[in-house]
Amino acid sequence: MNQHMHTPGDGKADRHIFVNGNEIKNVFYANENKGIVKFYPRPLRVKKPEGDEAYSRTLRGSVTVEFIDFSEDRDGG
Repeated sequence: MNQHMHTPGDGKADRHIFVNGNEIKNVFYANENKGIVKFYPRPLRVKKPEGDEAYSRTLRGSVTVEFIDFSEDRDGG
């Protein structure tokens, strides 16, 4: 298992993905070592005439992954 590669179904847990310090939403692939993030920009658009593939974008830079810890009590009570 590649620890630096992240995809939605990899079973590693929920996480936030950042490129050059900016959080990127709708990520479907991220590789920290290669500095690559692939994501679906909003609003989601479907390629025509195929209709079975969405437009995606690739960003390159310093990729950081922060795992979300849901075990901490956020409301302080």
